[in-house]
Amino acid sequence: MLRRKRLPDGSLGELEKVGLIPTTEEQVLSLGEELAQEKVKSIQKDLLINSLGSQLTQLKLEVISMKGGGE
Repeated sequence: MLRRKRLPDGSLGELEKVGLIPTTEEQVLSLGEELAQEKVKSIQKDLLINSLGSQLTQLKLEVISMKGGGE
């Protein structure tokens, strides 16, 4: 939470943070970081799935070739 302190001349001072409640900007930055981390995890999962798919295809080809071309 932000507030402006009243100065002795009656005007308002600079914004200052009050308490432990994060500001909107801090919340946005935090959410952005969380989103980036989730995106990295998603990309890693996709890469793993693609890798496993390639390995499975290779194994299928090996089994077919061991059977003599799929007789």
